[in-house]
Amino acid sequence: MFRLSIFIFMNKRLTAIASYIKDGRGVIDVGTDHGYLPVYLAKSGYKGRILASDINAAPLSTALRTAERAEIKDKVELLLCDGLENCPPDAVDSIVIAGMGGDTICGILDRAEWCMDRAYTLILQPMTKAEILRYWLVNNEFEICAESLIQEGGSVYQLLVARFGGRTTLSDAELFTGRFTLIENDPLFEAQRMKLENRFEKALKGINGADSPVLSGKGALFRGILQGLKEMKRN
Repeated sequence: MFRLSIFIFMNKRLTAIASYIKDGRGVIDVGTDHGYLPVYLAKSGYKGRILASDINAAPLSTALRTAERAEIKDKVELLLCDGLENCPPDAVDSIVIAGMGGDTICGILDRAEWCMDRAYTLILQPMTKAEILRYWLVNNEFEICAESLIQEGGSVYQLLVARFGGRTTLSDAELFTGRFTLIENDPLFEAQRMKLENRFEKALKGINGADSPVLSGKGALFRGILQGLKEMKRN
């Protein structure tokens, strides 16, 4: 981790997220937790409005203390709400949803139809179920514009940027790896690809020879994903 000031700590994951946020009308950090990202943006000279939301009061209290200690309390607007529920659509053009499951992120976006507009950039970092998030984005006419991998400690995190109104076509394998043309040159990609390959090989061994139509269908899906992963292998 590096230290912006004595009060604010930014890890690799948050730093990578911040790198995709451009000056504009405003940004909201959904599920802000300690408030490190919005305070970092304020201290770094971000010119638009900075909003931070959380469904629980305790994280917002922590975020408020972070902002107070950094002496930028007046620059960060805190919202107690579920996802984007209380976010004024005209206040922001960048939406950060990070540090939660991909299915949870889908639910937040699904309840905020106003973000289905080319004016908004979504910066999304699912902790789990990234394949569900990508499936939702593709089926709701979002273009996945950027993908990256961040290694921190023993974990590798997926980060993607999306905008409404484009067309992204992903194979079943790409739902898990990310859009290949965007991620293939990432230094962490091959290790992630191999990890997924091993995962689906083990899953196939567990259901091979099953008589159940459901398991047979799942086996066919897994074989297709595995074939797609093998085709991504670097020469």
